[in-house]
Amino acid sequence: MGSIVENESSPLQEKEIRVLVTGFGPFRVQYPINPSWEIASRLPRYVPTNVEHEKHHPHARPPINKPTPTIRIDCYEAPVHVGYKAVRELMPRLLEETEPDYVLHIGMASGRPFYSCERRGHRSGYYIEDVDGELLHDDYNKIKEGDKWVWHDCPEELLTSVPFDKMFHQWKEACPDVDTRISEDAGNYLCDFIYYTSLAHRYKQRRPNKAMFLHVPVESDHEAIQKGIKITTD
Repeated sequence: MGSIVENESSPLQEKEIRVLVTGFGPFRVQYPINPSWEIASRLPRYVPTNVEHEKHHPHARPPINKPTPTIRIDCYEAPVHVGYKAVRELMPRLLEETEPDYVLHIGMASGRPFYSCERRGHRSGYYIEDVDGELLHDDYNKIKEGDKWVWHDCPEELLTSVPFDKMFHQWKEACPDVDTRISEDAGNYLCDFIYYTSLAHRYKQRRPNKAMFLHVPVESDHEAIQKGIKITTD
């Protein structure tokens, strides 16, 4: 999915870069297999970086070879339950325990026959019941809890701090024959919710929001999963 690793000269380039990856479990009867988890759980443990080399004058001295980081993929051990309470309890704990350099959430988008990168997550607008038949009730919670509400002082929208347009351009170049698009609306359901949850956790800590969300089509056959794995790691 392009290179979410920023091209910058820093000690980070000399060490292993850890990317936490999550996928979801099934959430509708018609989709008993969620391709997001099938893809996430089958990603390779390590992938090479996609570091763009700077252009230099043909008569100039050759560029110095700088060490590039190794990217380690740490997939969460189980498919994430498609429930508001489960996600809100899981992600802050998981981020604190693993301290990843980057986070990649993968989710399924019914009705989208293409792969899409989400630019932003939304704080509100979650009015669809989760798989447990539960609603979020945050409109009520933020009034009741006041400044103790979990997302008090967080903005309505949060954007990833990953260089989004550059990353997407690299992704398009790596997958020229695949329909890949930018999305500004993650859907106001659990995909949007988990994305905002991760972004908000780092926002509250005043740290860079190095999280991304990838929406994949609904197909879950072997060919579709292998295609999803390749697209995710390209």
